[in-house]
Amino acid sequence: MSCPLKEAARDAPNQLALLSKDHAWTFADLDRLVDELPILQMFSAWRKERSFQARNPRLPRQMPEISGPAKTVLLQTSGSTAEPKIAILSMQNLIANAESAVAALNLKAGDQWKLSLPLYHVGGIGILIRCILARATVVIDDSPHITHLSYVPTQLYRSTPIYPKLRCLLLGGAPIGSYPPHLPVHTTYGLTEMASMVTLDGSLLSNRELKLAEDGEIWVQGPSLFQGYWGEKPQTGWFPTKDLGAYVNGKLTILGRKDWMFISGGENIQPEEIERYLLTFPEVLEAAVIPTPDPEWGHRPVAVIAAKNRFSLAEMQARLKDYLPKFKIPIALYFLDELPKKNNLKLNRFFLSQYIQNQTDGNMAGQKKGA
Repeated sequence: MSCPLKEAARDAPNQLALLSKDHAWTFADLDRLVDELPILQMFSAWRKERSFQARNPRLPRQMPEISGPAKTVLLQTSGSTAEPKIAILSMQNLIANAESAVAALNLKAGDQWKLSLPLYHVGGIGILIRCILARATVVIDDSPHITHLSYVPTQLYRSTPIYPKLRCLLLGGAPIGSYPPHLPVHTTYGLTEMASMVTLDGSLLSNRELKLAEDGEIWVQGPSLFQGYWGEKPQTGWFPTKDLGAYVNGKLTILGRKDWMFISGGENIQPEEIERYLLTFPEVLEAAVIPTPDPEWGHRPVAVIAAKNRFSLAEMQARLKDYLPKFKIPIALYFLDELPKKNNLKLNRFFLSQYIQNQTDGNMAGQKKGA
């Protein structure tokens, strides 16, 4: 399999490929500088038949040094629990995912896609591969000619993009609240293990297969499915994602993570369901629902919120009672300026669970001291 960057340099050598505030590179430039530009390390490693380890520079020791036969791209999963894994993706996996995404998004030469996700995230790598295949331009900093963006909801609440030529804003990775109606938002569902996107606006992209198990868990397979996790047996056949979904009017709706569900008084609670209602509050920017141990109920839901304006626990409970049964309404409310993220992108539920436990322990200690 030939290098996609080399093919782009051969077919469109003078086409603008990479743009920063200080410089512009054509595909021919990138092909020549493949060993020098940090953004191209993946292609340099692949041409040399070496593995590329996509590391978060903020966490330099998060991945072990791996030697031995080349495994192409090694990506740390976002990790819904405290221990993420290292997924192995071949260049064929990445290209298989990107090819159908290019067609579905109508990405073409002359378009500009801002590199709004890091290259240690499968979404960032997806931007790079799609643009190379389409002969489109990756924008490192900013440009008034941006046509495509990839965001997680956190990025959207931090700032509203203003680009007159914007045709597509991919949004996914977490429950989505309200957003300005003029934005060309397209919701996505994807995962590292499938080399990025699986569905677009609830519809399955081509070259992928998806089925729902009896409990609603999403299973996937196809040519973009990863090779397996480092240190474990190779992946073959259908892959259970641990994501829960359902079809509503023929469209796939993501209900939440199977391993985030908890039981309260014998009833199943999916945190994302409560979070979606909290995100309908106009003052709420981010919301998380975390289980806290309870001697009578097993667990009870607690809300942690970032908001433009604060409100009381009683007010929150009153606003939720028309939509949720009593056992799903949070019994406590905490406010933070911004909710903690893994890789600065996805909600860190493990950290929030520890935060709530610390708050609870502190309150109990205070009560004992004052008794």
